[in-house]
Amino acid sequence: CYVGLLELFRVTGEPALLQSAQTTWQHIVDEEINICGSGASHECWYGGRALQTRVSGLTMETCVTFTWMQFCERLLEFTGDQKYADQIERTLYNALMASMKGDGSQIVKYTPLEGYRQEGEHQCHIPINCCNANGPRAFAMIPRVMYRLPASDRVDVNLFIPSHTTIEMGGQTITLSQETRYPEDSKVQINITPQREATFTLGLRIPSWSRQNTVEVNGQKVEGVKAGQYCLINRTWKAGDRVTLNTDMRARLVQMNGMQAIERGPVVLARDSRFRDGFVDESCQIPAHDGDIVDLEPVKAPQGMWMAFKVTMPRGAYDTEKFTTHFCDFASAGNTWSQAERYRVWLPLTVDPTKVK
Repeated sequence: CYVGLLELFRVTGEPALLQSAQTTWQHIVDEEINICGSGASHECWYGGRALQTRVSGLTMETCVTFTWMQFCERLLEFTGDQKYADQIERTLYNALMASMKGDGSQIVKYTPLEGYRQEGEHQCHIPINCCNANGPRAFAMIPRVMYRLPASDRVDVNLFIPSHTTIEMGGQTITLSQETRYPEDSKVQINITPQREATFTLGLRIPSWSRQNTVEVNGQKVEGVKAGQYCLINRTWKAGDRVTLNTDMRARLVQMNGMQAIERGPVVLARDSRFRDGFVDESCQIPAHDGDIVDLEPVKAPQGMWMAFKVTMPRGAYDTEKFTTHFCDFASAGNTWSQAERYRVWLPLTVDPTKVK
């Protein structure tokens, strides 16, 4: 309904309509959206952000994931505030990608933060349901979020994905392409090729989660780069110009309600029983330094997984022993839809009696 409200704002320009949508959006972020960028239970908001470490029934429906992305996209269009693109990125790499079966054949109906995934029910007497229809709509949204033209002399790059696009600006065609392995890797290179020299602004989204960032144009450092803001580069561009962004891909420990999880860049990690490295429900103590930095070692991902890492840490009651423990990206976790396998994002924290208050 708020997407409809924003479409009414498009027609009328009534400021109260936009303000109402923005206020509601902030409430949803503060109270509902979980670590993987979705939420709701039985298609209802329920204060889920604070409760996400516990199991909720029929949670993170793909229809909710899509409509949340759609809401963020409309607000990005009308305000230009990059915080909406930040939310889209989180949802894209976690809840949305997790909705697709590993072989790309189906869209799941629910993507809980632990357990397993399975095919949704059939509706209207045909082998399809609402999420099968809305999941592809969310994936189709990605290109138009990735590149935007907020002004006649500005192009924004919001998502970092290997891609190639052409835009019409200043009476000519300008080509932009990205070379990157993001978010596996921290580096993004954007190649800019106008038909002839052109003066315009490139707006580069600097992710809010990235604490250490560098931007260079043709090898020359750009000053004043800040996380959570667009890096606006206004210059006369010519064919062969390149912009390089390096983000902070150090893994971060997140703690809540006596539980813990790991984020790396925009990606949430999970334990998966396919690693055969112990019980995914076992308590543990994820080691961190400098506040919340977790040192992960990349490893070759098993078949059917995208990214994989390992860390050595105490697990279970015998916390004087350390075990090699593997993690994969949340999208890969449970992507076989086999009930014989389990995955988990939020891991129980083993009690340290020296820290009990």
